[in-house]
Amino acid sequence: MTRRKAHYAGDYEARARAVREAAYANPSTICWRCGKTLPEHGPTRTGKQQHWQAGHLIDGDPTSPLLPEASSCNAAAGVARLNRRRSTGYSWPP
Repeated sequence: MTRRKAHYAGDYEARARAVREAAYANPSTICWRCGKTLPEHGPTRTGKQQHWQAGHLIDGDPTSPLLPEASSCNAAAGVARLNRRRSTGYSWPP
């Protein structure tokens, strides 16, 4: 059995699914991080289509509200957070 990260524990899956479904149902949904719609993002640098994810309003806080976030914005925020942690002596895995 694998251990789940705190960000994905409890009712996360249901909350995240609801955020993603609502975002896909409304074409005018904007990414909370950058303010763009999904089509405005265009494909990723590798040519993959963007998709909606449920991003934490407060990065690193598993109890934070979830909002629609473009996949590239969510990934960039995760990388930036990890880089900040590494610059302070954090190593992966803990």
